[in-house]
Amino acid sequence: MEYIASSNELRKINYAIKKGKKEIDISLDLGKTLSKIQLNKDEIILPDKTKVKPDKIKDKDKNCYIIKNNKFIKLQFFSKETDKLYKLIPTSFRPILKISATSMHKMPFIEKIKKLKLNGKILDSGTGLGYTAIAASQHAKQVITIEWDPNVIEIAKLNPYSEELFTKGNIKQINADFTKEVRKFKTNEFDNIILDAGTVHQSGDFFSTNNYKEVYRVLKPNGKLFHYLPQSGIMRGRDYIGEIIKRLKTLDFKNITRDDESSSIEAEK
Repeated sequence: MEYIASSNELRKINYAIKKGKKEIDISLDLGKTLSKIQLNKDEIILPDKTKVKPDKIKDKDKNCYIIKNNKFIKLQFFSKETDKLYKLIPTSFRPILKISATSMHKMPFIEKIKKLKLNGKILDSGTGLGYTAIAASQHAKQVITIEWDPNVIEIAKLNPYSEELFTKGNIKQINADFTKEVRKFKTNEFDNIILDAGTVHQSGDFFSTNNYKEVYRVLKPNGKLFHYLPQSGIMRGRDYIGEIIKRLKTLDFKNITRDDESSSIEAEK
């Protein structure tokens, strides 16, 4: 993992330099551990002796920074292929992914998956930073997680909290369109399926009846579906969760329950 610091840690460095301190303990992995660094007016000396030039950080700046060319630079990049800006945003715990103006923040849903202690073989759509796949992998035999956007995986590779996505033996990653990849799996193959595609208008055929038919097909009898759904239209009077519940009922899913706290649906085959 590369050194990665939040804007708050960089402000601590600047304050320490201003006070004339020669060393300070900060986190270079977004809060997982603390490292001692050396300071002077012209440079910061990191634990591996890398020298970095200090830079002013605005009080309202809220970004993650990595080191390039002996400078801390924002962990963000623009993709011409998708016409989107990808950023890692620090929080008081795990960082979140922001794609253009949309923050991919689903912490209540991730915590729900973690508490359920799902087992067996699990299919996970929309890998993102891998938090859901990692949570599911704690008790699962195998988690197959699918992400269509390689830019998202590149961000995850730099995120300290995504490390298990790449190191755990029971997590398999696939870079593909979920709606096409799901057709390749066997009937009744998965004990549990986790669906999360992000925003409705950017998800193609993900929310289509045909895709839900495939999800139903590859789920084992009595297997569980856990479906995160955005509530972006609720302020305009649109209940998208309610719409999807009706769609699932027409496909013979049973015992469908709604959880507004985690913005999700649970259903059974």
